Amino acid sequence: MKKRGLSVKHVEEIKELLLANKQKIESVLERINGEYESLSEMDLNDEADFAAASRDYVTDVNIQKQQMAELAAINRALAKIASGAYDGLCEMCDSEITLARLRVKPHAVYCIDCRTYMDNKK
Repeated sequence: MKKRGLSVKHVEEIKELLLANKQKIESVLERINGEYESLSEMDLNDEADFAAASRDYVTDVNIQKQQMAELAAINRALAKIASGAYDGLCEMCDSEITLARLRVKPHAVYCIDCRTYMDNKK
């Protein structure tokens, strides 16, 4: 009987993708934090300068929230890999998440059908 879930080789591939994505996100978060520090030092001369800086700040806050959520999902997947519990199975229906999907979104916890269901439920 064939083992369900990903092979050791594919788990290792997903781990490498997760680590690369984690590094990218941490870099983005570091850049945003640096921009926050420079924002407090800016000499905003008029309302237009203040409005532009505020708009950029709000955009960065939204990006930061999204990136932090993705980083948490990546860390959960990495912890599952480290503990040997990662198998590439959907957390909702227990079917295999396709390797193609995991290569695009290695921290995915749902197969595409369950993800679509969850998105439509919102």
